[in-house]
Amino acid sequence: MICVKELVKNFDDVCAVNNITLNIPEGEMLGLLGTNGAGKTTLLRMIAGVLEADGGSIVVDGANITSGDVSEEIFYLPDDPYFFPNASMEEMILFYKKYYPRMDAEAAAYMAGKLNLETKRPLRTFSKGMKRQAFLILALCAGTKYLLCDEVFDGLDPIVTEVMKNLFRQEMKERKFTVVVASHKLRELEDICHSIAILHKGGVLTSKDMRHQAGNICKYQCVFSEQTDLEEVKKAVDLSCGWIFCDAYRSYAAGNNGPAEQFFACVYERSADDVRRDFYCRNGGKRV
Repeated sequence: MICVKELVKNFDDVCAVNNITLNIPEGEMLGLLGTNGAGKTTLLRMIAGVLEADGGSIVVDGANITSGDVSEEIFYLPDDPYFFPNASMEEMILFYKKYYPRMDAEAAAYMAGKLNLETKRPLRTFSKGMKRQAFLILALCAGTKYLLCDEVFDGLDPIVTEVMKNLFRQEMKERKFTVVVASHKLRELEDICHSIAILHKGGVLTSKDMRHQAGNICKYQCVFSEQTDLEEVKKAVDLSCGWIFCDAYRSYAAGNNGPAEQFFACVYERSADDVRRDFYCRNGGKRV
């Protein structure tokens, strides 16, 4: 388990991570969600030991990250992975094996073959999607207990994205494996992550099982007569995202039909909503 407590990181006068406290349970996939500049990359780099925190602590399986005893258990996959000029997958496997003794070269070659990736071909000749697949294979086969991924799905087409998600799913089925994936797009995370932590301006807004949380989110679609004062409607339902005829808000009481009904809508429908709209509400209505 990874325990982050009151973590702080400043770059000159910019506070990139502001007093973050977060627990990452074993055997789950956690999504770190937030807009660009929310602190996702900085947080991952501190957990990986690449950056030193200015305050707070990171404890992995009971050991402080600064001790170096857990370095073989964490693989950090950045947004733009580094590789040596003209290096192939085979050569990168040999390189990583020096730092990750449990690197499984045979498994990496097998998975590469299944995805039609040539392990002897220079990585610089790979497309963006092929590079991402190649480095995800290297990360999965490193044999670490924890994998930290930064924008691993960014810019990929839907087919490649689904292939990579299946690689995650298969690995998590076969062994006790914990993954943290950072992204600024909720759509990339909601179908694969067990829970999602929302970061905003260096802090954590929430960290929960968002699918369970979305069970308390409802969507109301209404059509009102011309005589209805829409300004009064907006006040009644406390619109935080700016929608007039379609909005989301919390239904705290079971069977609560919502305040909009007092305006006698001509057409009225109540339905369950998804996690995406919950995030929009928490993010001030901004689509990310």
